[in-house]
Amino acid sequence: MSTYSDIKKLQQSAEIDDYINFYVFRKISILFSIIFVKLRFSANFVTFLGFLADIFAIYLMYIDQWLFAGIMVIIALIWDSSDGEVARYNRLKMKNPPKTKYGGYLDEILGTVSFALVIFFAGYFIGNFWIGFIAMFGLLITMVGALGARIEFKDQKKISKKFEEKIFGKLKGRIGFNCAIQRILVSLAIIFSSQIILLIFAILINLFWLLKLWTYRKS
Repeated sequence: MSTYSDIKKLQQSAEIDDYINFYVFRKISILFSIIFVKLRFSANFVTFLGFLADIFAIYLMYIDQWLFAGIMVIIALIWDSSDGEVARYNRLKMKNPPKTKYGGYLDEILGTVSFALVIFFAGYFIGNFWIGFIAMFGLLITMVGALGARIEFKDQKKISKKFEEKIFGKLKGRIGFNCAIQRILVSLAIIFSSQIILLIFAILINLFWLLKLWTYRKS
C-alpha cells in the first residue's frame, strides 16, 4: 500500500475534524506529510517547523513583506495538520509504539505561543498595539478554556456538537470559530495590513470564549 493511502486512512474523519480543515487544508497537508515521512522527520520536528513558520511570519511583517507573512501563517496551519498525520503514520509502522502524550502537548504549547505572538505583532506592526493585545488575549483565554474543558468536562464535545447542530444542522464536520478560520482571518489581516480585519478577529475570538463559557455553565 502506498504512503499516500496509509496517511489518508489515518486522517481524522469529517465527523471529528473541523469542516474547513478536512475539506480544504488536509488535501494539502497530506502532500507535505508524505514528504516529511520520506525524509524521516519526526512528528515533533514537524511541530517545530510549524512554530518556526509563525516566527518567520513575524520577521516578514517586520521587513514589510506582508503577503509572504500571511502565506506563512497558513503554511503553519497546514504543517499543524501534518504533524499529527506523521505521528499516526510513524506509530503505524512501529512494532511497539510508545504510549505518550508529549507530542500532543508540545503541539498545543508551541502552536498556541507562536500564533499568539503572530497576532500580537500583527497588531503592533499594522499600527495598533491594543487590537493586537486584545486579540492575543482572546486567543490565550480560548486555548486555556479549551484545555480546561478537556480536563474537567468530559461531555464538552457533545455539548459543542449539539450547539453547532442547532445553528448549522447535521453537517459532516465541526463548524465553529476553529483554528482554520482563526488563521485565515489573521492571515487576511496581515496580507492586507488591515486593522479592521484584525479588529473583527479580536471581537470574534473574545465573543467565542465568552460563548463557550456560557455554553458550559451547567456542566
